[in-house]
Amino acid sequence: MNKIILRAAEPGEADALTALTRRSKAYWGYPQAMLDRMAEMLSISSAAIRDGRVVVAERDCALAGYYQISGEPPHGELADLFLEPEVIGTGLGRTLWEHAVESARGAGFHTLTIESDPHAEAFYLRMGAERVGEREVAPGRSLPILRATVDSR
Repeated sequence: MNKIILRAAEPGEADALTALTRRSKAYWGYPQAMLDRMAEMLSISSAAIRDGRVVVAERDCALAGYYQISGEPPHGELADLFLEPEVIGTGLGRTLWEHAVESARGAGFHTLTIESDPHAEAFYLRMGAERVGEREVAPGRSLPILRATVDSR
């Protein structure tokens, strides 16, 4: 993979990051009707980016992925971690995860909760998160809830 640059997202990138989020979710084969119903949940706003906890990964001057941490220390949430479909499986997810953990630790967080897509659960488990529950989001559809300790204190 070419050189990756991690940097703070800029508010003007909200539309591009929303489009990336939707392509990333579609990668897993969800029906378009379901993606349409989830459109608001699969959006990131300029205001969220201004919060200052959204980091993008750039490859060859193009957005390749991003993550967002929300909440207040000591317990936060990894609200988003999405990749362009062509970089899924290349190690960029691990790079973003490790950066998110370091950023969270530096901001005073002790844990991060993740409401994971079922397709991403195995990734988070490999990264050291533990499954702590699930949340029903629609009849017959539940999302795994995971928690990662980012500070061993």
